[in-house]
Amino acid sequence: MALTADDVLEKVGSFGWFQKRLLILFNLLTALLFGWAVMVTGIITAEPAWICSQNSSICTFDAAMSPGDESYDARCNMSRSEWKFVDEMTSVVTEFELVCSKSIYGTLALASVFVGFFVGAIIIGPFTDKFGRKPTIFISGFVIALFSLVSAFPKVFWLFVVFKIIVGLGVGGASVAIFVLVTEFVGVRHRGVMGMSLWYCWSLSLVALAGLGYLIRDWRMLTIATTVPGFPALLGWFLTPESVRWLMLKGKTEEAKNVFKRMAKVNKTIMPEDDLQLPDDVQSLGDVRELFATRGMVKKTLMSWYIWFVNALVYYGVFLSAPTIGGSFYLNFFLTSLIELPAIPVGVWVFNRFGRKKSIVACLILAALSSFGSALIEGEGTSSKGALAGKIILSMILAKFFITISFDGIYLYTAELFPTSIRNIAVGTSTAAARIGSLCSPFIVYTGRAHRLVPFSIMGANALIAGILCMTLPETNNRPTLETVRRVPEGDEVVQLYNTQTA
Repeated sequence: MALTADDVLEKVGSFGWFQKRLLILFNLLTALLFGWAVMVTGIITAEPAWICSQNSSICTFDAAMSPGDESYDARCNMSRSEWKFVDEMTSVVTEFELVCSKSIYGTLALASVFVGFFVGAIIIGPFTDKFGRKPTIFISGFVIALFSLVSAFPKVFWLFVVFKIIVGLGVGGASVAIFVLVTEFVGVRHRGVMGMSLWYCWSLSLVALAGLGYLIRDWRMLTIATTVPGFPALLGWFLTPESVRWLMLKGKTEEAKNVFKRMAKVNKTIMPEDDLQLPDDVQSLGDVRELFATRGMVKKTLMSWYIWFVNALVYYGVFLSAPTIGGSFYLNFFLTSLIELPAIPVGVWVFNRFGRKKSIVACLILAALSSFGSALIEGEGTSSKGALAGKIILSMILAKFFITISFDGIYLYTAELFPTSIRNIAVGTSTAAARIGSLCSPFIVYTGRAHRLVPFSIMGANALIAGILCMTLPETNNRPTLETVRRVPEGDEVVQLYNTQTA
């Protein structure tokens, strides 16, 4: 009897040393290429507070002025010699004097990597279904490393923006493929552990980034320090196999068998002699029209896009609020990075214990309540240390904790909602929707200059709506992976599509 990919994985080891070794490798890739490449931009484009110069006769403010303060724009009516930046750090903002009428350029610099991320998810994402997961990951990784490095040297602001957009293109292409590849190497029982565990080193890299940012105050040197380690990570090409599910869908049976044999050897199991059962439609890959093939698929697609959008909006919105929320920028960045570490194992447990849908719904609603709580404290004023601590706890810690679980889980949930034949295009377009959310996040944070309540109110409202809408989607926990889209009569499409997953 012919065996499916899930059947073979159960026999050769669904989560053995082969998969664990692959998980360690991709954790390192995720940290050294993606984590630092994306989030270092939040540090090197930060705008320090300003104070009056020591000998100024015009500037009379005693305290430092941060974005959102009532007198923050008072410097715009003074000469440059009358005020100075508080911190000794340099950034794109301090070097190119992106203040007053040019302050929006700092936000554009921050958003540039997300612009590339969005375009890369749309353009490069489908290539992973057509040309394979492995080449997409490592070619994109090389682009990320190269242009992250050269972004440390431009003397013209707009050239820096162009380089960051290209970095984002690489991240957008590789981030989808790397998640799909690792989850396609495990069976049904271990998808949750594999998918969620991919992000441990991402979180560790952000914790380390907070320390590096504190120690290296020059933005060009910080960019170089966070880029160089990515080049050795590219040697992982020689240790990475192509996805067996992708090979089977392309009809490359012998290549898939060779990978399974290698897997069995590493896991010290026996490769079954049975033939591989290929999906009926082995060449139907990467066609975006399949996302709208049936009424049930349209619902899944649109819901997935919005939920991804919201997760990215809140996740990055919290991160990018670190310089403006109050207190120490580096401490805020450290706390909002550190809280991800316990969020990952908690996420693994709740997704296996309570299922994908209920967990994501609960985390989105709790993230919304935390965001609303932070906005309410902001509305009451944060002159006291207790109020500032409460705001930081609600926004930097609690909101980030719950949105991290939700964001990590939505990768897994989406990969299970859609069949293998369009899984990468589904995750790719969903990631593109997330990039719209991440692209919007710097501008949401920027609205705090108009009123401090606005950013977390917007994030909270969207998280609440997304949590409610997610309730209408099906559960996928411990259910076999659907391989191809099954077209069925209009009236029965939802029931029959669901039954193909649970059969």
